[in-house]
Amino acid sequence: MFGKYKKNKNFLSLVLSFGIFCIVFFSSSFFYSFNKNIQNFYYTLRDELFEKKANKNIVVVEIDEKTLKNLGRFPFERTFYIPVIENLKKAKVGVIGFDIIFADKTETPIDNSLALAFSQAGNVVIGNAILDNGQVEELLPLFSNNVLKEGFFPPLIDVRNNTVYSLEPFFKRANRYYEHFSLALLESFYNYSREKREYTPKYDNKFYYGGNSIKIPFSQEGKKEVLINFINSHKFQRFSFYDMYDTESFKTLQKSFDFKDKIVIIGTATKGIKDVFMTPNGIEYGVYIHANFLNTILNRDYLIYFNNTLEWILIFCLIILSVYFNLSRSSYILIWSNIAIIVIFLLILPIIIIGFTNIIINHPSEILFALFVSLSSSNITKYIIENKEKIKLNKALSEYVSKDIAQEIISGEGLVNLDGAEKNIAILFSDIEGFTTMSEDFSPQELVAFLREYLQVMSDIIIEQRGFINKYEGDAIMALWGSFGYEDTMLEDACNTALLQISSLKELNKIWQEREISPVNIRIGIHTGKAILGNIGAKGKKLEFTALGDSVNLASRLEGVNKYYGTNICVSEDVFEGVKNIYEFRFLDKIRVKGKKIAINIYELLARKGEISKEKREIIEIFQTGLDFYFSFNFKKAKTIFTRLLKLGDKPSEEYVKRCDFFIKNPPPPDWDKVWQMINK
Repeated sequence: MFGKYKKNKNFLSLVLSFGIFCIVFFSSSFFYSFNKNIQNFYYTLRDELFEKKANKNIVVVEIDEKTLKNLGRFPFERTFYIPVIENLKKAKVGVIGFDIIFADKTETPIDNSLALAFSQAGNVVIGNAILDNGQVEELLPLFSNNVLKEGFFPPLIDVRNNTVYSLEPFFKRANRYYEHFSLALLESFYNYSREKREYTPKYDNKFYYGGNSIKIPFSQEGKKEVLINFINSHKFQRFSFYDMYDTESFKTLQKSFDFKDKIVIIGTATKGIKDVFMTPNGIEYGVYIHANFLNTILNRDYLIYFNNTLEWILIFCLIILSVYFNLSRSSYILIWSNIAIIVIFLLILPIIIIGFTNIIINHPSEILFALFVSLSSSNITKYIIENKEKIKLNKALSEYVSKDIAQEIISGEGLVNLDGAEKNIAILFSDIEGFTTMSEDFSPQELVAFLREYLQVMSDIIIEQRGFINKYEGDAIMALWGSFGYEDTMLEDACNTALLQISSLKELNKIWQEREISPVNIRIGIHTGKAILGNIGAKGKKLEFTALGDSVNLASRLEGVNKYYGTNICVSEDVFEGVKNIYEFRFLDKIRVKGKKIAINIYELLARKGEISKEKREIIEIFQTGLDFYFSFNFKKAKTIFTRLLKLGDKPSEEYVKRCDFFIKNPPPPDWDKVWQMINK
C-alpha cells in the first residue's frame, strides 16, 4: 500500500538498527550491575532446578561456634590442630587443607610439634596471603618445608559489585609461579602436576593435568581465571572442628562416615571472623569458596562466558530482525511476540544454556534493552511514516465508504475480505414503534431534528460497545458485531447495546416530554450466525459494506416479533446460549417466522444477571408455569395463569390469553408441534 515506504524499508531498518546498536553498545557499562544480578539469579535458579550435588570427595571442617565454645577464641593455640591432623591421618584422608595462614612465629616447641604433625601426615596443604603490594607473603620455613604443598588464598573479587565469581589458579611473580590454595588441594588429591605448556598464553583457553587427562577451561579468551560453579554450602559434607579434635567424637563420626581418600578443608565458619565473601549464592565463608572450586573441577561442571564478540554480533542481528519485523507486521502481534521473546530469553533460554551447556551470557540486560528500544523506536517510526499516508488515504476513501470501512482498508489487517467473505457475526435491528404515525405530528424540519437526536444517542452506544453501524433506514438501525474483530465478546457487546439503548430511551423520553413529544418505544431484535460480508454496489460510484444471509433476515424478523409479545428486546436461542450466564432472559415462545420452515426458540432479554427485581422474577416463574400448561394442551389452566399476569401488567401474557381462547374453541391436533406460525413480518 505504501510503495515508497516499502522500497525504503530495508535501508531504514539497517540505519535504525545501527543507531540502536550504537546506543546499546556505548551504554553497556551502565548495565554491568544489572547483568551481574541476573547472573546471580540464574546461579540460584540453576542450583534449585537442576539439583546440583556436592562431590562426595569433599569434606569441610568448620571452626564453628561449637569449636570456640570448647576451645576458646580464635586464633587458638596451634597445638589444637595436632590431634585433628593425627585423627585424619588415621582415617586415611587423601588431602588435608588448612584455610588458615601460619605466617607468624609462635613458641618454638609448639611450632615444631605442628611442623612434625604436618610432616608425618605427608598430605597437608597450607595457604599464604597476597600482600597489598601484590607480593605473596612468605610462610615460616618451618611449616613450608614440612607440608606437601602451599598456595595463595584470595579468590578474585569483582570490584564493581564486590562479588566472587572466579579465582586465578596461578600467577607469576619474579619468575616464579604461584598456585592457588584450591588448585594445590586438587593437585595433591590427584597427585598430578600441571603440564608446562599451560603457562604459555598462546596455547589455548584451557590448562591441563596429568597427560592432558583433565582440561580446565578459563572463563573466556584472554582471561586466566576459572569460573566457580557455586552450589549451596549446605550440600557439602560438613563437620565441626571440635568433633575432629575430640578423639571420642571423631570415632563416633567414623561409624557413619568414611573419611578415606577425601579432601578435607579446614577453615573458619563463624560470625566475628572476617573470612566471608559475597558470592552469587549470597554471603559465604572463605572455606566454601575452595569447596565450590574443587566441586566444579571434580564434577567437571565448568562454566564459561559466551564469546563476547560473537554475542555482540548476535545482538546486532537480533536488533535488525526486531526492527525489520516491527516495521513490517501488525503492531499488536509484534508487541506480544516481543514480550514472548523477552520471557523466553529471561527464563527458558538461560536455564537451558546454563543448565545443559554451562555457558553464561555476558550481556542479558543489553539484549532486553535492545529489544525494548527496537520495539519502541521502530513502531514510532512506523507510526510517523504510515500516519501521513493514512490521512491522505482516509480522506480519499471516505468519499466512497464509511469511516470504519476506510480504516479497515487502511489498516490492511485482513480481518474481513471486503470482496466477500463468510463470517460468524452478531446482528442487531432496531426501530421505533409506530414511527410512521408518529412522524405525521412533525414538520419536516422537526422530524429531521428528532431523528438526528435519537439516532445520535443510539449510535453512540453502538460505537461505544464496539459495534459497526451498517446502515440507517429512516428510524431503523442495523448494527453488526464481530465483523471487524472482538468476536469473543460480540454477543455480550450486542446485548449490552440493547439494554443501554432501552435505558437511554427512558432519559430521552423525559426530555421529549418537556417538549410535548409523545413517549417513544423501540423494538430490538438480535441474532448471531454466519453471514456474507462484503462491498455491494457499483465500482467507481458508490460501494456499501454490508452483511447478507439468513442470519441477517432472522435478526430483522426478531425485531418485528416484539410487537406480538409487547416486548422491547427479542433474541434467538443462539444468542441466549452464548450469554445466558451473563444476562437475565425469559423464554417467550417457539415460533416459525414468515418465509422459514425451521422453528426457533425466542427469548426476551431483560437485564444483566442479578439486576431484576424480586417481583419481576416471580412473574417470570409464574409465566413459565403458564407455558408448561400451554404446551401440555391444558389451555384453561394456562389461561387462568396468563390472565392473572396480564392484570399485573405482563404484556407477553396478553398474546397467550388470546391463543388460549383460540385453542379452547379450536383444539390443536394431538400431533401439534407446539410451534406458532408467524403470518406477518
